Amino acid sequence: MEFAEELNQNIIVQMVQTMGENGIGVIKKSFIRDLGLIIELTKGSIYRSMGISHPTHPFFETLVNIIVDDDKNIHGQINLDMMEKFVEVSKYFEDDDDPEIS
Repeated sequence: MEFAEELNQNIIVQMVQTMGENGIGVIKKSFIRDLGLIIELTKGSIYRSMGISHPTHPFFETLVNIIVDDDKNIHGQINLDMMEKFVEVSKYFEDDDDPEIS
């Protein structure tokens, strides 16, 4: 797991540096939020290749369809309809940070 963590960190650092060098605002709050998800998804992918369980695996399996074409090439396709449904459902579980009234 230590190897996976270090590999993930190296990949993310390279990605952020490359994006910053190409004009992407890597210090914006929205980018930092996006990056948090990217970090976990990348880690999940590394873990899977090493046979280690990670909470993102069911997420991948729900949102990404695997397609094998006639030439036996494998492609991943994001199920955007499912992603939109996930976002809609997750809105019901958001914490509004307001104190509860008893």
